Amino acid sequence: MQVAPQDRAKTLADSIHSWWRDAGVDYLCEETITNWLDEPAPPPATAEQLVRQAAPAPSPKAAQPVRTDWPADFEALQSAIASDARLPGNGFGPARAAPHAVHAPELMVLIDFPEEEDLRGGNLGNGPVGALLRAMLKACGYAPEKIYLGALAHSRPASGALSPADLPLLADFARHQIKIAQPEKLLFLGSAVSETLLGQELMQARTNLPDFNQDGGILTAVATFHPRTLLARPVLKAQAWKDLQRIVRKDQA
Repeated sequence: MQVAPQDRAKTLADSIHSWWRDAGVDYLCEETITNWLDEPAPPPATAEQLVRQAAPAPSPKAAQPVRTDWPADFEALQSAIASDARLPGNGFGPARAAPHAVHAPELMVLIDFPEEEDLRGGNLGNGPVGALLRAMLKACGYAPEKIYLGALAHSRPASGALSPADLPLLADFARHQIKIAQPEKLLFLGSAVSETLLGQELMQARTNLPDFNQDGGILTAVATFHPRTLLARPVLKAQAWKDLQRIVRKDQA
């Protein structure tokens, strides 16, 4: 049966009216066209909100400045390393491990940062890593108490590794330590120290045997594996001993 046009129009109107009613619309009284997809306009801001919007944002808390006026006196430098959190490498945590400081030593040893045992003891060279280092030094003819043992950082990074962004300043401070300590020879332990102070990866530095230029003076510098690496991989000890031959005392050769 064919539906008359006027009946179809009435049916459509009834359907639209039913949809409005189900949606809660009782009647349509606006004559202007409304886009129901538009986001509603926000309510006017209160006086309190206007004041808050006009106020400047709080400045972020400033980081503690890094100290660059490093002590030029040996004793003052050691005191600062032990106590001043503003020195490069001293601010990774609240605990620090002081160097084993000897002025004008025959050998100066540099590592990357302290072990957990060092932080608990308050100085570098504790725990299994320290014990292995002392054995290495004795085998080369050095009394451990007569060498300078320092680090790029005297606090320990939470990640267990130094950030590349920190290395340039740590390198400058390490060079300052070397200048003040005035050693005859240098022993760099681990990849971080080799790359930071020699500009070479450890495996490259081990074979190239680079010397270290300190204010125009040339120091013998040997790079080899960190004792923590040797503890984890004892098979490398033979290679490390080969590296150490370059700094073995003549009376031990």
